[in-house]
Amino acid sequence: ADVEEKIDAAVDADAVMDGEQEQIQTLHDLNNDLNDTLAIRGGSDDIIAGTKSTLGTASTYWSNTLENIQSTIGSTFQRLNPFSNDKNAAGGDEDDIDITKMPVQNVLVPGSTILPDSIVRSAGQRSGLVGSVMRSDKVQECARQLKKWYIQRGYVLHSVTGATLHAENGTATLSVEEPRSASLPIDIRFAKLVPIDPESGETTTMRKYKAKLETERGRGFKPEEWEQVKSGLNTTLVEAKGRTNPRTIAKRLGLEAGRHFRWNGQRWTNIAQSGIFARVWKASPVKLSDGSVQVQVLAQESPPRNLEYGIQKSLYTGNWEGELDFNYENILGGGESLGLKVRRGAKDPEPSVKIQFSDDKFGMPHGYDAELFSDYIAYEKPKPKIKKTAVDDEQSGDEKELSPVATTTEADAVSDEELTSEQEPMMASTPATITTDIVSEEESVPETVPEPESIIFNAAENTDDDAILSRRGLRFNLRSPVSRNLVERSSASTALERTTTRMGRHETIASGTLRLGPFIRNLPLGAKTSLITSVTSGTRIGSGDESSWKLLPYSSQVATARQIFPILTETISFPSGDNIKLAIETTMASSTKNQPLHEANAMGLAATVRGYSSSSNGPLSGSLFGTAEVRIPVTIPIQRVRFNQDAKVVLFGDWMYGFNAHGKNTGGTTRKSSIGVGLRKSVQGIPLKYDVSLNSEGKIGGFLGLGNDWDI
Repeated sequence: ADVEEKIDAAVDADAVMDGEQEQIQTLHDLNNDLNDTLAIRGGSDDIIAGTKSTLGTASTYWSNTLENIQSTIGSTFQRLNPFSNDKNAAGGDEDDIDITKMPVQNVLVPGSTILPDSIVRSAGQRSGLVGSVMRSDKVQECARQLKKWYIQRGYVLHSVTGATLHAENGTATLSVEEPRSASLPIDIRFAKLVPIDPESGETTTMRKYKAKLETERGRGFKPEEWEQVKSGLNTTLVEAKGRTNPRTIAKRLGLEAGRHFRWNGQRWTNIAQSGIFARVWKASPVKLSDGSVQVQVLAQESPPRNLEYGIQKSLYTGNWEGELDFNYENILGGGESLGLKVRRGAKDPEPSVKIQFSDDKFGMPHGYDAELFSDYIAYEKPKPKIKKTAVDDEQSGDEKELSPVATTTEADAVSDEELTSEQEPMMASTPATITTDIVSEEESVPETVPEPESIIFNAAENTDDDAILSRRGLRFNLRSPVSRNLVERSSASTALERTTTRMGRHETIASGTLRLGPFIRNLPLGAKTSLITSVTSGTRIGSGDESSWKLLPYSSQVATARQIFPILTETISFPSGDNIKLAIETTMASSTKNQPLHEANAMGLAATVRGYSSSSNGPLSGSLFGTAEVRIPVTIPIQRVRFNQDAKVVLFGDWMYGFNAHGKNTGGTTRKSSIGVGLRKSVQGIPLKYDVSLNSEGKIGGFLGLGNDWDI
């Protein structure tokens, strides 16, 4: 009798069920921030139907596949049971081949376009399928091996669905399910959560409902009263409009129409947490009628416009500046933003303005920023104290004492704003000095403005009297220019700017900067270390007239190393959960002689030692400075539910060694050091710090600042 050449030996139903449960568990990871307890009442029917179950469509997709497999298994065993002793069921006789004793010689997956043959052979050998008779447990193990390979590469919906044994050559062929992305890989439906008015049953907004209740009550709500009212309101989802482009999101996720469906969970997390979505209720794959897969997202967009304000310290002057920062987010539908930032010091004659367009590509490589800037960077040198003098009156021969010509008061009130490891190492904070001049009515100090020695501007010669006033230009910054396989964090920027001095001189500066790091490494006993590096190279172009140009190349380098060591972690515990820590930071900076003056000023401000004024260092061409701090958590005896026990006492020591640049002291060195104690505490979300220090000159000073201490 004839024997069928190809006998279908499908995986048993229990094995298939195990594989499908693993698939559904994987699909759970595709959803972000699902609110299982959300009460959906009213609203759009189709949206409500889509939000009843996050994994409903995914379960339907795999249940259909499961039914097909079970049907195949049933028909196969009804038609032929190779493991039965009843050969008449197969329509054969005593001379038929006994496949229950036939070993599998080879395993193939002819229906797959992405599984390498080497991976298939390896799975067959590791599972024990090759070399043994075809049994369900061997097929199941082989399917799990291949499923593991699929998931590791993001093919979370791909799987093995069955197996066939070819009796003539002992080859087992596996059938697979490898779905592809739909023509529109992602479909985003926008909605918003709104309250329902208990009286009318109509949807409203929180603002309108609150205003209505306040009108009825005749007074406003206290915060705790309004929170109680909000918690008792029923809410529903209603359709809304959105600007997010689903094709841009699909591109960022690497999903292409007609290509194998490949999911990147980390990229989706970056997108969901980027700020373009206020909430994501659903994100799950759905099988369409043509067999392709589409990720369907139900989300609420965040408000696109926001305005922030605050204060900060200037990198180039060391003065406090007020700041307004306006941003228009998601302007093109792909997470892009357009921002306007305005800064101005209390005594600055003009503000500093920056317009910036950013596309960070949701934290993926090759994000960029493009900006236009105009900075007021006038650097005021500290005025010397003038003691009381006696003037010899030639006519009378008598001596008389004049009132002080000038008196100086140093407030030394500022901050030591430390930056996180993601920020530029040179952008350290510096203390500020308040100086008041008093001139007697009897005698005034004449003002003299030195004339330039030549009409040709030599950019290498920066006089003390002709300080830089402002800089204007453009900058382009590229994120992750170096492969993340080599360096996890990197950035490169190029800038073209034009500076202006008080006397109207100009020069053009072209530069490029490469930043690498931070390189973070964990040390034994919970310690950490990081390294941040920055290299800048550029040229200054000075001109005095149309026929005179000078190119003055320069370069600078900065490296910052930081370490944090927990102390007494096993013997002392604090209610805040924090530990005593020893924090050490060391920075080395250097530059060539043609370094622009405002960059030399910034280098001097970055090396400020607590206990000295911000301008005490002056411009530097190189420096080596550091600090060591012992941060001790303290508990303030205040029993409040919302009181944040984040106070710390800090014992610190600062030091610096610098090389003077520009002016009369070029080539000289500067040394400073100080020790002191400080207090850290957040008040209404504002991190405050106050330090009292004793410097190497024997002077005691207090410094009030804002910002958190640096961390790794």
